Amino acid sequence: MRRAHRTAVAAGAVLLLAACGAAGDAGGRVTTAASPTAGGGSPAVSAPADLVAAAELVDCPATDPDVAAREDGLPDLTLPCLGDGPGVRLAGLRGVPTVLNLWATWCEPCRAELPLLSDLSVAAGPALRVLGVGVEDDPAAALSLLTEVGAHFASVRDDERLTQAPLRWAGLPMTVFVDADGLITHVQRGVISDGGQLSTLVEEHLGVTVAP
Repeated sequence: MRRAHRTAVAAGAVLLLAACGAAGDAGGRVTTAASPTAGGGSPAVSAPADLVAAAELVDCPATDPDVAAREDGLPDLTLPCLGDGPGVRLAGLRGVPTVLNLWATWCEPCRAELPLLSDLSVAAGPALRVLGVGVEDDPAAALSLLTEVGAHFASVRDDERLTQAPLRWAGLPMTVFVDADGLITHVQRGVISDGGQLSTLVEEHLGVTVAP
């Protein structure tokens, strides 16, 4: 067990070198968007209504407020919707297989990955839910980026990196595959290179076939 733990820690360190860390870090990311301080307790900043309308995001999904959280599932956190719709209880995402992608405007690999997730959302239709988690970001900048790249899947806001500890992420992007019963079936750390790889991951870990 100790050897396995050391191996996992070492692998995580390698992944961190190739991924985005935090908004204030340097290297491997863009810095044009200001970000709120994680854990600072500052009030949430709402995006202007015109930016919300221009982004044309899918409404955030309704989630089950009563279903018990799973130890092998998403954390029991309720995050505010970036666009229109209710706050999303991650542990209550049930009934439809879900691809949960953690991203940020200050993460260059995330920017490259967003169109792939958008294409997946359109191609899969109701067979699959794609939900973004915008991490430690300015909501106006996040909406502007989604509009720019034409990514219209629903996204929520993790202004203070509340997902970091329970999902054990060190850098972004990270994509979590969750089945219809709320079980995490796979975690993909680092950028997904193309639509073919993403489709393969969806088929292998969620049993949903989507043309790349």
